[in-house]
Amino acid sequence: MKLGRFIVDSHVHAQRFAAGKAFKEKIGKDTDKASYTDLAGTMALLEPYDNSARLLYDMDIYSVDMCVLLPAFGMTNELNAELVERHPERFVAVCSAVETAQKAGRGEAPWTAEAAAAECDELLSSGKFVGLGEGFPADAGNRSTLGQVERLEQIRPTMEVAQKHGVPVRMHTGVIMGYPLTHHFWPETLNPMWATDLAVEYPDVPIILEHGGLQGWWSERLVEEALCVAAANDNVFLETGLWWSDLYKKALMDPNIGAEKLLWGCDWGASIPFHAQYDSHPPAYAVQVRKQKLVRHQIDVWGWSLKQLWRLDIVQDDLNLILGGNAARLYQLPVPHKRLFRPAYNAPQEPPVADDDDSIAPQCC
Repeated sequence: MKLGRFIVDSHVHAQRFAAGKAFKEKIGKDTDKASYTDLAGTMALLEPYDNSARLLYDMDIYSVDMCVLLPAFGMTNELNAELVERHPERFVAVCSAVETAQKAGRGEAPWTAEAAAAECDELLSSGKFVGLGEGFPADAGNRSTLGQVERLEQIRPTMEVAQKHGVPVRMHTGVIMGYPLTHHFWPETLNPMWATDLAVEYPDVPIILEHGGLQGWWSERLVEEALCVAAANDNVFLETGLWWSDLYKKALMDPNIGAEKLLWGCDWGASIPFHAQYDSHPPAYAVQVRKQKLVRHQIDVWGWSLKQLWRLDIVQDDLNLILGGNAARLYQLPVPHKRLFRPAYNAPQEPPVADDDDSIAPQCC
């Protein structure tokens, strides 16, 4: 049985890298000897390829209706836009300041928050994208520790672009453990509470905390911070696809969060394997294990994630919001009919309807 009426993965990478040749050319290693640190340092130099065939296969297997495509390190907005054009019924895409980052990496121009925001503005003006992400634009070449005041000043120009276009933004939270993570590039990923100032300053901009504080590992510390921000601000939402079942229960029990604030998003396409510890809590969780070899296969994150939701004994209307209704509202996705989802408190407008047979019916009955 399909788990929801309209299922949307709100965090998907349809692009992938063939890293073997680059490892040998750039760092003199083959993939059997390369580490996650090597991979992180090489991705920006690689040319991504279209991995949508595997994605569409998994979408059919797991009955996923739509995906929100995100660029990540080295991935391009252009390829995502092409995928949306080829499959408008299956994909939408968000964008980020990829060209600004690449120019800075090649030494052609210094990275600035203003240049990144201008690129985002131009991309959104094209009408090809529905939001901003993954994460906020940042200077990959920076080697100085960034504090909260300095980093929020870098983020505000992007928030103003999102406000201008009326689209959601995505703030990265959580630790993956394999790739090096510092306060030089994305300090907010280690500090979900920083989103509070942005949420208050830009109350009309939906802010999605990617991974809900948990991209990898077993600690719930950053999840607790993400829950706090979401509970205190109507415009903050939590992405939950890498949560195990008990984490959903915390959010669902909070009267200031509930199902209305949760979006299923699994980081499909990322190289994050699962570590099993079946006699412990949690029994399994996503994490890059540094002493193990790099992952070569397409990890089945949807199978694991959907089982976490299956274990929840909750009403289907709540499950429908988590699995697709909230993403449809935030990103204005075309859904088959009106009134498929329970109205959410202080929610954005209802999503557009692709083919509705009762469009004149009142919303209350």
